[in-house]
Amino acid sequence: MIGCAAAFELAKAGCAVTLFERATPGAEASGAAAGMLAPLGDDVRTRFTELAIASWRLYPDVAEELRTRTGIDVEYVRRGTIYPLFSAEDVRRAEARAGQPWAAEFGIEALDAAETRDREPALAPRVRGAMFVRGDHWVNNERLVVAYAQAAVGAGVHLRTGTSVSRVVVEDAHARGVVAEGERWEADVVVLAAGAWTGALVASFGARLPIEPKRGQMLALGHVPPVLTHCVHGDDIYLVPRPSGELLVGATVERVGFQRAVTAHGLASLLTAAIDLVPALGTLAIARTWCGFRPWAPDSLPVLGPWPRIAGLFVATGHYRNGIMLAPITARLLTEYIMDGHPSIPLTDFVPDRFFARSR
Repeated sequence: MIGCAAAFELAKAGCAVTLFERATPGAEASGAAAGMLAPLGDDVRTRFTELAIASWRLYPDVAEELRTRTGIDVEYVRRGTIYPLFSAEDVRRAEARAGQPWAAEFGIEALDAAETRDREPALAPRVRGAMFVRGDHWVNNERLVVAYAQAAVGAGVHLRTGTSVSRVVVEDAHARGVVAEGERWEADVVVLAAGAWTGALVASFGARLPIEPKRGQMLALGHVPPVLTHCVHGDDIYLVPRPSGELLVGATVERVGFQRAVTAHGLASLLTAAIDLVPALGTLAIARTWCGFRPWAPDSLPVLGPWPRIAGLFVATGHYRNGIMLAPITARLLTEYIMDGHPSIPLTDFVPDRFFARSR
């Protein structure tokens, strides 16, 4: 997703872009997600929150532009998310949050038990209330990555699928291109957007970036007729109803390296949490299961910006569980940085230098 979005924006800005994809777009983490666009974190506003909100604000125009350019409906849904609450104290905190000055833009409401059950009758009886965030949206991430790829090609990007990059060519402190399938490709600028595999490409020019995979397992339930109308997000589970008639259930977070497997334990933990929150889900059929490897940095923040002391080399990785959410703003800021050196949002908290400063 990140590579396709960045290629699209760079091509629109007038760059000649070649995009290397070792399989097909969306074959890894971008296709193994739920597509939630939920920019708000805790009550404390951070640089990351501001980045997420900026991306969230771009999504209506992104969805429309991609539909216009490709004809693909990315299923941009704006019904909002219900966050179930289980104690009176939780409800009081939600009421306080709903009173914040910035809450109106996102449609934050604190619901009592009756109001919660009126919106989602299938929630478990132990639910005492909910925080409702109308501004939480979601998209079909599989459709989105295909739309971005098609739009990029339509804008002039040369997309090479089934082509693995093995090395970044760095000469005289300048990125000169890449080696892919044994062939050298020259470039003025190289953008590394290889997700959980970015560390291996960084190692190819003798450097290090602490990116590792976190496996996420998910499943989909048949959801016709629908049990839920809104996205429901508990402490250990999220449930995303899609227009296609599936209910996505996710996701595990596992530090197991690149072990590609959907496990009995992983599925059991998801199903147990889902049924505990919405008992009626226990009768639904399992439609499919899958897993993906999210790129994770030690501080759980994205790595975004220029590589230190190597001209023409940029990194866009480490988006962890927020790659779909952050794709539009990542693409825009990279393009601004590459084209004129001045991104519209400061990237100080996200540049790769932060890891090197800590290691000194």
